[in-house]
Amino acid sequence: MQMRDYVKKYDSLASEDALFDVPLRKEYILSRIGKGKRVLDVGCLGGKISRLIMEQNNEVWGVELNPAAAEVARQRGVRVRVANIEDGLPFDDEHFDIVNAAEVVEQLYDTKHFFEEAHRVLKPNGLLLFMTPNLNSLENRIRVFAGGYLTMIGAYPEDHFGDHVRVFNLPKIREICRNTGFDLVDVCGIPKLESWGKLLDHSLGVVGKILPSFSKLLVVTARKA
Repeated sequence: MQMRDYVKKYDSLASEDALFDVPLRKEYILSRIGKGKRVLDVGCLGGKISRLIMEQNNEVWGVELNPAAAEVARQRGVRVRVANIEDGLPFDDEHFDIVNAAEVVEQLYDTKHFFEEAHRVLKPNGLLLFMTPNLNSLENRIRVFAGGYLTMIGAYPEDHFGDHVRVFNLPKIREICRNTGFDLVDVCGIPKLESWGKLLDHSLGVVGKILPSFSKLLVVTARKA
């Protein structure tokens, strides 16, 4: 089964609900986007995050592979194009201020092509914001040392996180940004994906900013050079 066929059958809305509740995730995205921008939300699923971005006085377009999820996003008032981003982004050159791609790049075969497409549709000095699991998280280091399997990576499509086909760490993120015309602006980390309460979540956010290489999820902001 090809990945595009798997994703169309995958329960994207259940995945969206789980991602929506990840501590600090929404806050990171919204704080980096700000207000008054033209934003492309790549892999927008059912439009929950897209809607929040819109409510900050931004103009938002979504692009989504799963037609059922895209229809839910439309019902939430999001303008969506159904497309496979492996084939390119269906938008004009220099059209957006920000491209948001949360938990997308690890699911692509040709990640370099996606970065090049993001560069193409961004205005000069536009921002690419993306999130991705960290290969070198503290949890993965411990698991490998103990002979275990990496978290957030599967061995086949139906395996847990089996739709993740690429893995990244900080050096690889710097490399792909440099090779596709982006300057790395900022990297933060979410050390835990479970919520432990507002105070501890805030503390973990501080730790993720200081030591992103140990975090489970990397939050990256890159600027079009």
